[in-house]
Amino acid sequence: MGEWNTKPQSSQLYQNALHRLNRLRTNFESRQLTIALNYRNLLIEQMLSWCKEIGYQPADFNALNAIHIAGSKGKGSTAAFVFSILAEYLTDNAAEEETATLRKIGLYTSPHLRSVRERIRIQASQTRKFEETPLDEIKFSQYVSEIWARLGMDNRSTSQSPPFARFLTLVGLHAFIQEGVDTAVVEACIGGRFDSTNILCQPSVCAITSLGLEHTDILGSTIEEIAWAKGGIMKPGVPVFTVPQEPEALAILQELAMKENADLRVVTTHPDLKYIDLGLAGDFQRINASLAVAVAAEHLSRMGYENIPEIEKLVLSPLPDKFRRGLERAQWPGRCETRDHLGSRWLLDGAHTMESIEALGVWVAKKMAVEPGARRVLIFNQQIKDATALLRHLRRITTSAMSQWLNSEEVVFHQAIFCTNIPWEHYDAPDAERVSMTYSGASEEGLKVQNELAAHWMQISGGHSAVAVVRTVEEAIRCVADSGDPSFCRDREHIDAIVLITGSLHLVGSALEVLDTIS
Repeated sequence: MGEWNTKPQSSQLYQNALHRLNRLRTNFESRQLTIALNYRNLLIEQMLSWCKEIGYQPADFNALNAIHIAGSKGKGSTAAFVFSILAEYLTDNAAEEETATLRKIGLYTSPHLRSVRERIRIQASQTRKFEETPLDEIKFSQYVSEIWARLGMDNRSTSQSPPFARFLTLVGLHAFIQEGVDTAVVEACIGGRFDSTNILCQPSVCAITSLGLEHTDILGSTIEEIAWAKGGIMKPGVPVFTVPQEPEALAILQELAMKENADLRVVTTHPDLKYIDLGLAGDFQRINASLAVAVAAEHLSRMGYENIPEIEKLVLSPLPDKFRRGLERAQWPGRCETRDHLGSRWLLDGAHTMESIEALGVWVAKKMAVEPGARRVLIFNQQIKDATALLRHLRRITTSAMSQWLNSEEVVFHQAIFCTNIPWEHYDAPDAERVSMTYSGASEEGLKVQNELAAHWMQISGGHSAVAVVRTVEEAIRCVADSGDPSFCRDREHIDAIVLITGSLHLVGSALEVLDTIS
């Protein structure tokens, strides 16, 4: 197994910034307060007030020419595709496109996997690698410090302070303005209408990805209510693109678009995508990529780029080379990500809704079909949502897909391991990068959730899987490595185990940290 090192220490300046962020109300605490007091209608008013305090009016953000993306499934992937396509237009664009003005692209997303800096990315060169795009520690610390000072946070009560996620939205928009970003791809955090990002009053383009039931305690319990919440990002006269939706959801979106005098267009899968090796894995990414193509084309045209096909022609014509390269080069870690390490193939995806679990199950079954002789292992956790329902759905979808690909009724997973999101066995201090995201109001020490999941899995699997409960992700990964059985690997060219890690982006983030460290 080799050395299991702890992660390197960051600068003191950056540690101070993280300490400040972790003094804010956590995502869980903010969510519970919003539900208890039913004050979601005041969220935008609060954001506008904080913006004014830090020296901005909503119109100041018009300079960002934002692409605002909301949705239930695929919004992060769509944002990553758009970001990658636009990056192809950065190199020598002054010479190639005299009227073009695109120089720096920002990307604001949530949550983060490992470092909070992942939420705020800036791309100024086509040659810059995606992993190099997050703000560096010095700049991130600087912008956190500036927002902290302008809001007078040291003398401000918690109840009057922005919670973690909303504070970071302020930091992100401030950073984009200060860095001279002229296009910002902005993913809504939760919902849209009352989301912290919805202070963007004049975006360039809006996009709404696939809709489904999620965050129902805040957004509503019906698909119509979800559509109303997500569709709240529409602005007067701003073009909006979406994908095929349930009829009830689409009707709401059309009604909202008419009210805002916004041109709403439904994008279907582009025929070229059958022949493009997308940078993001999974057949379901084709619709996200198609949406990104339409959004990027509309935005580039509005930014003054010539030779961009009109949308009506683009959906029927071969994609421009730069669009193809952008789709092929797109990256979005922790989403249908594959890694070969320690003699196993690790499949990592942060799926945590019924819809995303369904798409994941099909992708996983295909991966398993390639290695029919390998052990199949599940590492799972979900601290907040209905974890047992997600687990049942994952098994049902994967079983169905496997019977199609393997033509058998084999056991879906030979082993199931349930753990918390805590990365290291002997790292007692909480991870400063993820304190706010991982706090769920329930103690992880007693492993109550994990034991319940293990018992449920034994019941639904008929006792045909080996089941283990461990405290940390490191222990779960060790468990896989230590339980290798050569009898499962009938061919030396094949791997010993295929391991699916899913249920939470926080779990995936911890797994990536452990795998990267031990490698």
